[in-house]
Amino acid sequence: MNTKLKTIQMIHLALCSAVFLFALVTIFLNREIMFFDANPSTTAPFNPIFPIMGLITISASIFFFKNLISKIDKSESADTKINLYQSAFIISSALLEGGALFNLVGFFITHNAFFLIFAAANFIFLILNRPTKDKLISSLQLQYPDTEAL
Repeated sequence: MNTKLKTIQMIHLALCSAVFLFALVTIFLNREIMFFDANPSTTAPFNPIFPIMGLITISASIFFFKNLISKIDKSESADTKINLYQSAFIISSALLEGGALFNLVGFFITHNAFFLIFAAANFIFLILNRPTKDKLISSLQLQYPDTEAL
């Protein structure tokens, strides 16, 4: 089972790296023309959409993860529980990554650094979502024989 935890951690690292590298590229490309403006009238069609989507994806990520984890049958084998945890984790992380990338695209299109705040919020939640042995044990409520294999 140790390989399953490592697999989930590698998926997490890939998702975080993608967001971080895309952010670096967009900031590098827009560094001379970017500005910060939170006024909805100046960035009319984009201003309410991008931040709201960023906040919705954070909420949806938390909701779907908790919902999918709560549906895991406690009597299942540890391998089955971990596979279901991995599915819930991927869905949750994909929502966070999508919100971050969506706001980075908003920044790239408008050059408004206001959208970076919401991209950073999603990215921070994605980093905090990192799977660890302790999180896996507490989320799945694993008992002694299964915890030692992790």
